[in-house]
Amino acid sequence: MLTFPSGILAAARTAMTGALFAVLATVLCAPANARPLDDVIASKVLKIAVYEDNAPFSWSIGGVAKGVDVDFGKALARELGVEAEFIVRMQGEEVDDDLRANIWKGPLTGGGVGDIMLHVPTDRELAMRNKEAVIGNPYFLETIALAIHPKRVPKDATFDLFKTEKVGVKFGTVSDYFLMTFEKGALINNVAHHLKGSKGVEEFLKGETAALMGVRSEIEGHFHEAGASAEFITPAMDGIFRTQWVVGTAVDEKSRDLSYAIGAAIEKLRASGEMTKIFAKYGVTFLPPPES
Repeated sequence: MLTFPSGILAAARTAMTGALFAVLATVLCAPANARPLDDVIASKVLKIAVYEDNAPFSWSIGGVAKGVDVDFGKALARELGVEAEFIVRMQGEEVDDDLRANIWKGPLTGGGVGDIMLHVPTDRELAMRNKEAVIGNPYFLETIALAIHPKRVPKDATFDLFKTEKVGVKFGTVSDYFLMTFEKGALINNVAHHLKGSKGVEEFLKGETAALMGVRSEIEGHFHEAGASAEFITPAMDGIFRTQWVVGTAVDEKSRDLSYAIGAAIEKLRASGEMTKIFAKYGVTFLPPPES
């Protein structure tokens, strides 16, 4: 029997281990294969990436995806003649991270990508930074607004009113920063903070606050869960970097034909009124993007 010195065996094991890790690293870091329209149609499945914990647009219960974007995604898949399959993932630190993980490369820890990602800001700078993805197909206008008690807050009210009336806001948001810094802190004593949107709606419905400020769709979703609704106003908010933004879709840049097909499907859903119905199911007012 041939025998080898222990040093040679140790070196061989080290080399083999290093080679194995190199192969695994290559597999985990390799770009995911893009699926153009023909491949999606042939597979009979459209893989749709949506956010977890993004109610009323997307969340999951018992592994089942729910929300506006989920119903919207199912409608898009139907228009393409395929079934919808959802990939539900938490938000990363930046949207750029989400595009990489969900569209063109996959998570750093391994995992598949979607054919399309929903609720992506159609921001020009974001698109310029992420050449690997095609961002477009705007389908909804997000806005910052105030839910109000009409008897306490007139529709033409300004933020000066909240020097005497209480306004609720989710802690740590852009709206919170605006209220806390308005006229160098003039509203601080009348800002009621909450950690969960549902709590803010509860306080509003009890009359503890005269208004509730934040992203309108999110607030509307919480009102819907509570079996209630509210009027909204959008007074001037000088000092907020962005009071509205448009969300759309993203696909791998090698799947542009899929993006075109999705765009056509969105137009059909809007024209038929189905988009409005999907949003209304979750208590959200459908606000179409402004014409470009």
